Amino acid sequence: MKRKVTADIIDVRFAFAGKTVRVYKHPGDSVKTGDWLASLDRKELQTILDKELADFEKVRAEFEIFVLNNPNPPDDMTKYKKIQAQASLNASVKAVELAKLNLDAFVLKSPVNVIVIDDSQLRVGINITPGGYSYKIMDTDSVVIEAETDLEVKLGQKVESGEIVAVVPNMKGKQIVKIKPEKTQDLRVGQEVEISMGL
Repeated sequence: MKRKVTADIIDVRFAFAGKTVRVYKHPGDSVKTGDWLASLDRKELQTILDKELADFEKVRAEFEIFVLNNPNPPDDMTKYKKIQAQASLNASVKAVELAKLNLDAFVLKSPVNVIVIDDSQLRVGINITPGGYSYKIMDTDSVVIEAETDLEVKLGQKVESGEIVAVVPNMKGKQIVKIKPEKTQDLRVGQEVEISMGL
Protein backbone atom coordinates (compact mmCIF):
# COMPACT_ATOMS: atom_id res chain seq x y z
CA MET A 1 0.00 0.00 0.00
CA LYS A 2 1.20 3.51 -0.74
CA ARG A 3 2.24 5.77 2.10
CA LYS A 4 3.30 9.41 2.16
CA VAL A 5 6.79 10.86 2.66
CA THR A 6 7.11 13.70 5.16
CA ALA A 7 10.12 15.77 6.28
CA ASP A 8 11.11 19.11 7.76
CA ILE A 9 11.29 21.89 5.17
CA ILE A 10 13.62 24.72 6.12
CA ASP A 11 14.04 28.21 4.68
CA VAL A 12 17.58 29.61 4.81
CA ARG A 13 18.58 33.06 3.61
CA PHE A 14 21.29 35.69 3.84
CA ALA A 15 21.21 38.01 6.84
CA PHE A 16 22.83 40.86 4.89
CA ALA A 17 22.29 42.74 1.64
CA GLY A 18 24.75 42.29 -1.19
CA LYS A 19 25.43 41.19 -4.75
CA THR A 20 25.39 37.49 -5.58
CA VAL A 21 28.70 36.32 -7.06
CA ARG A 22 28.31 32.54 -6.88
CA VAL A 23 25.36 30.13 -6.79
CA TYR A 24 26.61 26.66 -5.91
CA LYS A 25 23.46 24.62 -5.42
CA HIS A 26 20.20 24.30 -7.33
CA PRO A 27 16.90 22.38 -6.90
CA GLY A 28 17.49 18.63 -6.72
CA ASP A 29 21.06 18.90 -5.43
CA SER A 30 22.06 16.92 -2.35
CA VAL A 31 23.95 19.05 0.15
CA LYS A 32 25.91 18.15 3.29
CA THR A 33 26.02 20.17 6.51
CA GLY A 34 28.27 23.22 6.03
CA ASP A 35 28.31 23.09 2.22
CA TRP A 36 28.00 26.44 0.47
CA LEU A 37 24.68 27.20 -1.21
CA ALA A 38 25.54 30.67 -2.53
CA SER A 39 27.80 33.63 -1.75
CA LEU A 40 27.72 37.40 -1.93
CA ASP A 41 30.52 39.73 -3.03
CA ARG A 42 33.05 39.68 -0.17
CA LYS A 43 35.81 41.92 -1.58
CA GLU A 44 35.17 44.84 0.77
CA LEU A 45 34.84 42.59 3.81
CA GLN A 46 38.01 40.70 2.83
CA THR A 47 39.85 44.04 2.66
CA ILE A 48 38.56 44.93 6.14
CA LEU A 49 39.68 41.55 7.49
CA ASP A 50 43.12 41.94 5.89
CA LYS A 51 43.48 45.39 7.53
CA GLU A 52 42.43 44.04 10.93
CA LEU A 53 44.93 41.19 10.60
CA ALA A 54 47.70 43.66 9.74
CA ASP A 55 46.72 45.84 12.72
CA PHE A 56 46.75 42.76 14.94
CA GLU A 57 50.29 41.83 13.84
CA LYS A 58 51.45 45.38 14.60
CA VAL A 59 49.81 45.47 18.06
CA ARG A 60 51.09 41.98 18.89
CA ALA A 61 54.64 42.95 17.90
CA GLU A 62 54.44 46.10 20.05
CA PHE A 63 53.21 44.00 22.99
CA GLU A 64 56.01 41.45 22.58
CA ILE A 65 58.60 44.24 22.43
CA PHE A 66 57.17 45.79 25.59
CA VAL A 67 57.29 42.43 27.42
CA LEU A 68 60.89 41.82 26.31
CA ASN A 69 61.90 45.28 27.51
CA ASN A 70 59.95 44.93 30.76
CA PRO A 71 59.97 41.26 31.84
CA ASN A 72 59.34 42.26 35.47
CA PRO A 73 57.63 45.68 35.64
CA PRO A 74 59.54 47.61 38.36
CA ASP A 75 56.80 50.13 39.22
CA ASP A 76 53.06 50.74 39.01
CA MET A 77 53.34 52.95 35.92
CA THR A 78 55.07 50.18 33.97
CA LYS A 79 52.50 47.64 35.20
CA TYR A 80 49.67 49.86 33.98
CA LYS A 81 51.39 50.29 30.63
CA LYS A 82 51.60 46.52 30.32
CA ILE A 83 47.89 46.21 31.14
CA GLN A 84 47.17 48.86 28.53
CA ALA A 85 49.25 47.00 25.93
CA GLN A 86 47.49 43.72 26.77
CA ALA A 87 44.07 45.39 26.44
CA SER A 88 45.04 46.77 23.01
CA LEU A 89 46.11 43.28 21.94
CA ASN A 90 42.83 41.76 23.20
CA ALA A 91 40.80 44.41 21.37
CA SER A 92 42.74 43.72 18.18
CA VAL A 93 41.98 39.98 18.47
CA LYS A 94 38.26 40.76 18.86
CA ALA A 95 38.35 43.08 15.84
CA VAL A 96 39.81 40.27 13.72
CA GLU A 97 37.17 37.83 15.00
CA LEU A 98 34.37 40.29 14.18
CA ALA A 99 35.71 40.93 10.69
CA LYS A 100 35.93 37.17 10.11
CA LEU A 101 32.34 36.65 11.31
CA ASN A 102 31.09 39.38 8.96
CA LEU A 103 33.00 37.83 6.07
CA ASP A 104 31.61 34.36 6.82
CA ALA A 105 28.06 35.75 6.93
CA PHE A 106 28.32 36.58 3.22
CA VAL A 107 28.35 32.85 2.47
CA LEU A 108 25.06 30.97 2.79
CA LYS A 109 25.77 27.51 4.21
CA SER A 110 23.50 24.54 4.74
CA PRO A 111 22.78 23.99 8.46
CA VAL A 112 21.98 20.27 7.98
CA ASN A 113 22.14 17.49 5.38
CA VAL A 114 19.55 18.47 2.79
CA ILE A 115 18.13 18.25 -0.67
CA VAL A 116 17.51 21.64 -2.28
CA ILE A 117 13.85 22.08 -3.17
CA ASP A 118 13.82 25.70 -4.37
CA ASP A 119 16.52 28.38 -4.81
CA SER A 120 14.10 31.31 -5.44
CA GLN A 121 15.73 31.65 -8.87
CA LEU A 122 18.81 33.20 -7.26
CA ARG A 123 21.39 33.93 -9.93
CA VAL A 124 24.82 35.55 -10.16
CA GLY A 125 24.63 39.34 -10.34
CA ILE A 126 21.37 39.74 -8.43
CA ASN A 127 21.39 42.33 -5.64
CA ILE A 128 19.54 40.98 -2.64
CA THR A 129 18.16 42.49 0.54
CA PRO A 130 18.37 40.84 3.98
CA GLY A 131 15.90 37.99 4.11
CA GLY A 132 15.37 37.92 0.35
CA TYR A 133 15.86 34.99 -2.04
CA SER A 134 15.57 32.12 0.43
CA TYR A 135 16.63 28.56 -0.23
CA LYS A 136 13.92 26.03 0.57
CA ILE A 137 15.65 22.84 1.67
CA MET A 138 14.49 19.43 2.88
CA ASP A 139 16.26 18.08 5.97
CA THR A 140 17.12 14.55 4.84
CA ASP A 141 17.74 13.45 8.44
CA SER A 142 14.07 14.19 9.23
CA VAL A 143 12.58 12.17 6.35
CA VAL A 144 9.97 9.62 7.43
CA ILE A 145 7.27 7.60 5.71
CA GLU A 146 3.89 7.90 7.43
CA ALA A 147 1.46 5.00 7.29
CA GLU A 148 -1.83 4.24 8.99
CA THR A 149 -2.33 0.72 10.36
CA ASP A 150 -4.36 -1.35 12.79
CA LEU A 151 -1.60 -3.97 13.10
CA GLU A 152 0.44 -4.45 16.26
CA VAL A 153 3.72 -2.58 15.80
CA LYS A 154 6.38 -1.25 18.14
CA LEU A 155 9.18 1.29 18.21
CA GLY A 156 12.41 0.03 16.69
CA GLN A 157 10.64 -2.64 14.68
CA LYS A 158 12.41 -3.34 11.39
CA VAL A 159 10.45 -3.24 8.15
CA GLU A 160 11.60 -3.81 4.61
CA SER A 161 11.97 -0.08 3.90
CA GLY A 162 13.48 0.98 7.23
CA GLU A 163 12.70 1.17 10.94
CA ILE A 164 9.66 2.33 12.92
CA VAL A 165 10.59 5.46 14.89
CA ALA A 166 7.16 6.60 16.12
CA VAL A 167 3.72 5.10 16.75
CA VAL A 168 0.87 7.58 17.37
CA PRO A 169 -2.80 6.54 17.96
CA ASN A 170 -5.34 8.44 15.85
CA MET A 171 -9.08 9.15 16.16
CA LYS A 172 -10.03 6.17 13.98
CA GLY A 173 -8.82 3.61 16.49
CA LYS A 174 -5.75 2.96 14.35
CA GLN A 175 -2.15 4.12 14.59
CA ILE A 176 0.01 6.45 12.55
CA VAL A 177 3.34 4.73 12.08
CA LYS A 178 6.44 6.72 11.14
CA ILE A 179 9.14 4.76 9.39
CA LYS A 180 12.70 6.02 9.03
CA PRO A 181 13.75 4.86 5.53
CA GLU A 182 17.18 3.36 4.95
CA LYS A 183 17.66 5.49 1.83
CA THR A 184 16.38 9.05 1.42
CA GLN A 185 18.17 10.46 -1.61
CA ASP A 186 15.32 9.72 -4.04
CA LEU A 187 12.45 10.67 -1.72
CA ARG A 188 10.49 13.93 -1.85
CA VAL A 189 7.96 15.44 0.55
CA GLY A 190 4.43 14.45 -0.40
CA GLN A 191 5.62 11.57 -2.54
CA GLU A 192 3.70 8.32 -2.18
CA VAL A 193 5.81 5.20 -1.87
CA GLU A 194 5.21 1.49 -1.64
CA ILE A 195 6.12 -0.15 1.65
CA SER A 196 5.70 -3.74 2.71
CA MET A 197 4.88 -5.42 6.04
CA GLY A 198 1.13 -5.37 5.55
CA LEU A 199 0.71 -1.71 6.60
